[in-house]
Amino acid sequence: MNSSLNPFRINIGFLMNQPIGYSRVLPFQMDQVNISEDISLINVEGSIDLSRMQDGIRVQAAFNGEIESECGRCLEPFIDTIHSEFEEIFLFSNVDATEDEMKTPEDGNIDVEPFFSDYMLMELPISPLCKPDCKGLCDYCGQDLNQAICEHQQEKSEIQIAEISETSGRQTGKSRSGAPKT
Repeated sequence: MNSSLNPFRINIGFLMNQPIGYSRVLPFQMDQVNISEDISLINVEGSIDLSRMQDGIRVQAAFNGEIESECGRCLEPFIDTIHSEFEEIFLFSNVDATEDEMKTPEDGNIDVEPFFSDYMLMELPISPLCKPDCKGLCDYCGQDLNQAICEHQQEKSEIQIAEISETSGRQTGKSRSGAPKT
């Protein structure tokens, strides 16, 4: 990468005179990266693949990072891993571009930080879970059901078992006692 001040700012001058198809992979690893004013990723690592094309430079990136999150069910803090990939094309300045296409900057430095931040923000879960089978909190007393089952959940389980028994009894044509319905 180019600068310790902005490691996502890459000088692409070395690609300008290379043959079409030439590419270089730039691995990176950082302790912390801010992706917005109040969100930071830690242990960020990945790679940026720069490829020379006929009309410009293709930037492909894949990266992982960790973020301190709070579980949406049990409210416990945990470290969540985020992964994202993107591909962007920067056209040379002598190539006509539409308003949606990007040109290589005149100074020869491509800044991939805005793309990195945008793609990582899109990967953040709306309601993160500490584990897929998190049981959450009791609706009545707030007990963390991953640690212990409270009396409200035991009552709820007994009611659900009774309802299932009653429903299955109706479907088989038998009463709760097991005798056929008349």
